[in-house]
Amino acid sequence: MRETIEVRLFADEARQFLPPDVGVERSLARRVLLKMDDPLIDQIRKFDLEKRKQGSIAVTYWEIHRKYTPEELKQAELLRLRVRPFFEPTGEDCGTVYDETKACPKCGFGARQVGPLHLDLKRIPKRDIAQTLGGEIVVSARLAEKMSGAGFRGYELGPVVSQSGTPSPDWYQLLLPEGSLEMDSRTRVGHSFFAPEPDSARCPAGHVVGFTVLSEVYIQRTSLTGVDWFRTRQALGQRLGPYRPKPMLLISQRLHQFLVTQKVKRFDVEVANLV
Repeated sequence: MRETIEVRLFADEARQFLPPDVGVERSLARRVLLKMDDPLIDQIRKFDLEKRKQGSIAVTYWEIHRKYTPEELKQAELLRLRVRPFFEPTGEDCGTVYDETKACPKCGFGARQVGPLHLDLKRIPKRDIAQTLGGEIVVSARLAEKMSGAGFRGYELGPVVSQSGTPSPDWYQLLLPEGSLEMDSRTRVGHSFFAPEPDSARCPAGHVVGFTVLSEVYIQRTSLTGVDWFRTRQALGQRLGPYRPKPMLLISQRLHQFLVTQKVKRFDVEVANLV
C-alpha cells in the first residue's frame, strides 16, 4: 500500500516556510502532495498549530490517499467503501422526516428516518450510487436489480420520492440495519490530521468516536457476520443541522468484485483490517 497526503494551504502562508518548487499554486491556494514520511509534513503541522494559537489556520484542506495493489485488494476480506458523488440538498432539506426522540442528546446520533426519502431528483448525480451530504445513500434501479439477482445480503431498498411525494422509478434508497461491526481501538480518529485533539465530536456515551478517521480501519473479527453490506456500530462526524454523525460503510470482497464487474463508478475502497 502506498500512502500519501494531499494538503492545501493559503498561498500567502505557504510562501512563508515552503520552498517555491513544492506543490502547485493556483489563485489563493497551494496544493501539496507528500509521502507520509516526508519531513515537510511535520513542518506544516507545526506552522498550522502556531496559526491556530493566533486564531487562524494555514491548512484549508487535507486528505490521505491510500493506493493498493490489485493483489492487496483481492486478499482483503472486508473493505471500507466511500461513495464519492456527494450532492445537495439533503433528504431533510427536501422534506424527509426524522424522529429525534431516541437520538443522543450529546452527539445527535440515533435519529430514525420516518417514511420515504424525499429528494430533489434532478440533483442526483447520474451514477449507480451516490450520497447526499446528510449521509443518505441512493442506488440506481439498474444496480438495485443486479444486486437483487446476485443474492447479496445485509441491505434493504426503500423508495425515493420527489419533494412533492411522487415516487421515482429510477432510484432506491440503500438501507442498512443497525451497525454491527466493532471498530477496534487501533483505528486512529481525531478532529484533523494536523490537529487531532481536542476532538469535540467525541461522544461521552460512545456513539461517536471522533470527527474523522486518520488511519486505516481496524475491525474486530468477532463482530463480522455473513453478509455483504456492513455498518460500524460507532459513528463519525458531528451534528450540524441536517448533517449527522454517520457509521462507516463496509463491504465484502464478493460485493467489491461485483461493483467492479458492473463498472460502477465514483467510489473508493480501502482495506479494512480484521483483528
